[in-house]
Amino acid sequence: MIIFSDHALEQNKKRKIPKKRIIETVRNPEEILDSFKGRKLTRKQFGNKILEVVTTAEGLNTIIITQYYLGGDYESKIRQKN
Repeated sequence: MIIFSDHALEQNKKRKIPKKRIIETVRNPEEILDSFKGRKLTRKQFGNKILEVVTTAEGLNTIIITQYYLGGDYESKIRQKN
């Protein structure tokens, strides 16, 4: 189950990112990076923006800590990495 933390809900009042996009990013990311304290950064491109969702696992649940757009062209960033 995907659960939004209080912090994620509060931040999204300001950022107004559709919950459908956030959940889609967690379920079907284009990129997953390890972060500190066992957190994961899941990323997915929407138009010319990259949505990054910070998550952690608690048992069978995925907790969304926060979410934000990185911006820029995702494809060119991937090409630069390779």
